[in-house]
Amino acid sequence: MDTQKMEEQVKQFAKEWRTRLEDMQVQFSLGKMDATEAFEKQKNYFRDLTVKMKSDLDKAGDSTKENVTELRGKLDDLFVQLSLGKADGKDLFEEQKKKIEVSMNEVLASAKQLYNQGFDSMLKMYDNNSNAFKTGLEILKLQFALGKMDSKDEAEKLRKEMTDKMNDLTANFKNAENLAKENIDLWNEKMKEGFEKMKTFTDGFMKQEKK
Repeated sequence: MDTQKMEEQVKQFAKEWRTRLEDMQVQFSLGKMDATEAFEKQKNYFRDLTVKMKSDLDKAGDSTKENVTELRGKLDDLFVQLSLGKADGKDLFEEQKKKIEVSMNEVLASAKQLYNQGFDSMLKMYDNNSNAFKTGLEILKLQFALGKMDSKDEAEKLRKEMTDKMNDLTANFKNAENLAKENIDLWNEKMKEGFEKMKTFTDGFMKQEKK
């Protein structure tokens, strides 16, 4: 993949992810987010990305190689996980989320075995998209949790804290967009950093809920 095409893909990804994040942010802050439907949108988006990645894989390398065959199989597995029925409720969401994330990590591990310059760019884009997807799942995890909270005051407090975190995430992402033009690897690190911060926040809340 040439540099210009990679830059175009980065620009398109940044635009799409910012739009999705801002939409989730508005819906969450207003208390109007339907977690089940939002999860379906996330899965549909990443399912389409998986199909595209398989197509790019066929164009970028020798499809008869063992590691290419393995990666194609992992992508097929991920497609299946992303095609499961609607997660009507927190427990089913958690079950699907866990399986999807395991499958995504297996795709990434398999992809890293491909020492192909053309595929390297695609791998970076997959990594960026997977971090964005996982960040969205953390937001949805809290939305499901909000639906089960008995205290409206506690729910509103959490909603405000989460909205502040999402504002920080949006600002961090906009800053990362500028970095992407010069250093895609650094941008990738910023994306991971944003995901880790969001996961730390949601994990901390879920631990408190279990006490």
